[in-house]
Amino acid sequence: MIKIAITGKIGSGKSTVSKIIRELGFKVFDSDKEVKKALTKEDLIYQIRKEFKSKIPDLIKRNTIDKAKLGEFVFSNPDELRKLEQIVHPKVWASKEKFFEKNCNEPAVFLDIPLLFEKKLQNKFDFIILTRVSQEVQKKRVLKRKNMTNAKFNHIRKTQIDSSGVEEKFVSLVINMEDDIKIVEKKVKNFLKKILNLKKELD
Repeated sequence: MIKIAITGKIGSGKSTVSKIIRELGFKVFDSDKEVKKALTKEDLIYQIRKEFKSKIPDLIKRNTIDKAKLGEFVFSNPDELRKLEQIVHPKVWASKEKFFEKNCNEPAVFLDIPLLFEKKLQNKFDFIILTRVSQEVQKKRVLKRKNMTNAKFNHIRKTQIDSSGVEEKFVSLVINMEDDIKIVEKKVKNFLKKILNLKKELD
């Protein structure tokens, strides 16, 4: 089983690439989706209440976390973001291991991981796809999202490193997501043909 990471900054088109790959019949683990799912689990709600309730007014109502308030708080406080990650990430990575087990017979699986290089996870993958857009396009896309503000966007950007220094060493495919969608699809398909043929040669 080949493990392939899809990474890139917020608003750079990772979800679009994931959608293309799913439509081609491959399995994709969505880290952001798993984080949202984890935040509905009772044990995590308890831990987050214990850590953050006194710091964020009205954070939890009817046993539901206000994700917008939590996000705004932690992205403007790096130490608090690390505390949240220590609570949430073990649950997400447990889900990732189940994903690998469930799909162990697939020729290739994909993981959409926004903070791949920041968390130094690049060596855990056989190949890495990096999505990219200009800062102008990135900002325009992200600010259309619900509960997103300029301040929150700027805080999130600060948590995401410039990947240019790691491209040559680790990245297998860079996709400009400002290209026409048909060009993007062709790049993805050609890349998959290449790596899956390589696997056949090695088997």
